[in-house]
Amino acid sequence: MTTKTSRGRVVQSQMNDGTMVPPSAGRLRIAIVSDAIVGRNGVGTFYLDLIEHLTPFVDSIDLIAPQQERCREMERLSIPMPGDSTQRLALPHGRHVTERLDRMAPNLIIVPTLGAFSYLGLRYAKRNGIPLVIVNHTSFGQLFRLYWSKLVAGPMTWALNRLNRWLMRQADAVVALNAEAYQEASQWDAKLVRVMGTPVAADFLRRPSVRRPGLVQNDGATGIRRTVFVGRLAAEKRVGDLIEAAERFPDCRFAIAGDGPMRDQVESAAQRLPNLQYLGWLSRDQVLGALDEADALVLPSMIESFGTVALEAMARRRYVIVRRDCGIAKWPSISAGLFYIEDDQSFADRFESLRMMDDESLNQVAGKSWNAVTDFNQHTVRVWLQFLIDAARLDEHRVVGQRRVPVDQSV
Repeated sequence: MTTKTSRGRVVQSQMNDGTMVPPSAGRLRIAIVSDAIVGRNGVGTFYLDLIEHLTPFVDSIDLIAPQQERCREMERLSIPMPGDSTQRLALPHGRHVTERLDRMAPNLIIVPTLGAFSYLGLRYAKRNGIPLVIVNHTSFGQLFRLYWSKLVAGPMTWALNRLNRWLMRQADAVVALNAEAYQEASQWDAKLVRVMGTPVAADFLRRPSVRRPGLVQNDGATGIRRTVFVGRLAAEKRVGDLIEAAERFPDCRFAIAGDGPMRDQVESAAQRLPNLQYLGWLSRDQVLGALDEADALVLPSMIESFGTVALEAMARRRYVIVRRDCGIAKWPSISAGLFYIEDDQSFADRFESLRMMDDESLNQVAGKSWNAVTDFNQHTVRVWLQFLIDAARLDEHRVVGQRRVPVDQSV
């Protein structure tokens, strides 16, 4: 079923599972203003996926953000990010951003990052009386404590917390990607806070999954023999754990995809170890291919607000190995089928036990997540739509008088 918006655009009024979409969704005109490079990292891909899923149901939705190749019309200045030259900070041409927003005529603005682009989005929303949504993606305090001494990390965390608190007080609504971020936003007196799920790119669900390649052993069992890591090559991702496992298990194959400050270390290890392959930075389509060529995805990260690639791996019916602090582990319907690295355990130790399990035993666990991904994705899109309607105040009677909405992680 379809309907027409006031601009004449045809939008869907029903989701693939038959669920009716609130009619007011067709009135949403959403601008996302972000400092994260489009498609480059977790935040940069998150909004591409969200836009893909919301576009059929809303009047308009668009992303204003730095591109992978510098656009001089949009960016006044671009410098490497401190501590990670593989990413960059961009200073926008304010007039360009304002003109883009004028053409979009949004009735809701989403700001997912801290930086010059996001500040322009916030200022535009305030000047024009447009409802503003802040999304809390990353715990910078945890990163500061990881990379710097207490003497440096303490003041930086304090200053950033002050800035975050100010930002959330400017917002009409705040999105948290896990329960910890929800508690943080609640303590900072945000007006309307909700925990929201992360959608998975449609291609990962649409394309038929392929059989795992495996490496057949003498006993005929395959189990987990090929693993892949996809993400930023940095200390908080514990990329070194993959290198350690490759050294310990020469009969298994390990692949690492991504870019970041640890790239030289990964490249050096790949040259030294015949069973370790460095794939470089991959496009989304290439990530799909890398997952299909593996038995399991490994995310040994110390800090992972959600772990979108884990959801993508589930959609491809691959085993997923994560730490319990990974954000995706907080969602009951999909966490039951994950394989966990305990806090006092190295990935290599956990891998040793998993590689001895046969396919049937592994599938009994992993199937719980595989079978839930599509329902989780549909639920996530549904909840995002209603939240955005509430935040834009298009359906006032839906927003109850309380300042905060209880966490919904029931799926």
